[in-house]
Amino acid sequence: MIRLDAWLILPSGESVKAGTLVVADPDNVRGALPGQFRYTPEYLENPKAFPLDPLHLPLSVDIFDADRPRAGVHGVFEDSLPDDWGRRLLVRRYKLGRKDQRIPQLLRLLGNQGLGALSYVEEGRPDFKTTGVPLRHLQELALLAEKFEQDGAVDDDELYLLFQAGSSPGGARPKALIKDESGAYLAKFASTRDQLDVVGLEAAAMELGRRAGIETADSRLLALGSRKCLLVKRFDINEAGGRNHLVSMQSLLKADGYYYAGYREMAEVIRHVSALPAQDLHKLYRQMVFNMMIGNTDDHLKNFIMLHNDEGWGLSPAFDLVPNIGFNREHVLRIGLDNRPPDFETLLQEAGHFGLKRRQQAKEVVMEVHEAVLEWPAIFIANQVPAKDAESIGSDISRRLEKCSRSDY
Repeated sequence: MIRLDAWLILPSGESVKAGTLVVADPDNVRGALPGQFRYTPEYLENPKAFPLDPLHLPLSVDIFDADRPRAGVHGVFEDSLPDDWGRRLLVRRYKLGRKDQRIPQLLRLLGNQGLGALSYVEEGRPDFKTTGVPLRHLQELALLAEKFEQDGAVDDDELYLLFQAGSSPGGARPKALIKDESGAYLAKFASTRDQLDVVGLEAAAMELGRRAGIETADSRLLALGSRKCLLVKRFDINEAGGRNHLVSMQSLLKADGYYYAGYREMAEVIRHVSALPAQDLHKLYRQMVFNMMIGNTDDHLKNFIMLHNDEGWGLSPAFDLVPNIGFNREHVLRIGLDNRPPDFETLLQEAGHFGLKRRQQAKEVVMEVHEAVLEWPAIFIANQVPAKDAESIGSDISRRLEKCSRSDY
C-alpha cells in the first residue's frame, strides 16, 4: 500500500497538510488500482481551506474513492505529474521499470517538483523551495535537452540538472523550469523532431493572442546561440511567493484517453466553478475564436486550467498557443458539434453558450480577433520565423481567416 500526504501551499505562502492519499500496492494489482483520498480534520477547520477539486472533492469528512480507477487517484493529483517529457526524465532519473511507473509511484518520486500548489510526501513535511534552476544555465539545459532527446546519452550530473529543471513540465516537447530575480518561468526548447521553427511560431502566436485581447501568460523569446527558447511566466507562483492551486479541465470533466469533448463542456464547468463566470465565459469564447483562426488544433483539455487564488476559481491565462504545425484538418475539441474549423456564422451561433446573448456582441469579438490575426506576417517576421515556415503556416491561417470573414465587416 502507498500512503502519501498531500501538502498545499496557499497564496499567502502558508503550507498546510490538506489530506491523505491511500492507494493499493501497484505491484500487486493489474488494471484498476483502488485508491482513496480524505481531507485532514485540520484542513477542514482552516478558514482558508477550499476544495482541491471543486466538482469532485468537496470539503467534507467523507472518504472519496478515486475517480481515475486505472490511476488510483483523482485527476487533480495526476495534474501534478508531467506528461511525456517530464515522465521520461523521472523514469530515467530513478531507473524505473515498467511496473514502477504507475501514478502513485510517480507522485511519491515527484515530491515537491510539480507545477501548482501540491506536494507529496510519505511522512514529515516537504521542502517548499521554488523549483527550477537559475537562468544562467539556460543554454546548457537546451544542449542537454537536445542530447537527451536524441539518444539519452547524458551522464548522472547532466541528468540531475535536467531533472531539477524539467521533472514537472507537461507535454512531449523539451521544457525546463527556470527562475531568476524577476520570477519563475517555463522554458520551451526546440525538439530534434521539429520540421518547423515551432519555438518561433509559438512566440508569434502568443503575441498575436495578446493583440487579439487574449489574456496570455507573459512570454519572451530568447536567442541561445543558433537556437531559440521561449520563456513563459509561471502563473502558479504569485508575487508573495505563495502558490495558486490548479486543476485541468480534463480532470474537472473526468475525461480520459481519447475524449469526445468541446468548448461547450468547458463553458459548463466555468458556470459551476468560476468566481466570475461571465468574465471567464467571455474569455473562453475569445480564445476559442482565436484558436480557430490561428489554427491551434492541439487545443486539448490539459491546455485549459482553472486556477485558485484568494478570490476563488478563475480561468488561467493562455499558455500554450501554437499554430497548426501538424497541418491537422480537425481540432481536438469540438466547436459546436464539429471538430472542423468553423465558418463565421457558426462562431456567432456558438456565442450564446458563452454568455454572449447579443449577435452584435459576438460579431465584435470575432472582428477584433480577425483584425489582430491579420497581422501575422509582421509578427512572424518580428519573431524571426523562417520564410518557408511562414509561407506554409501562413497559408493555413489565411484560409481560416477567409472562412471566418464576411463582406459586411
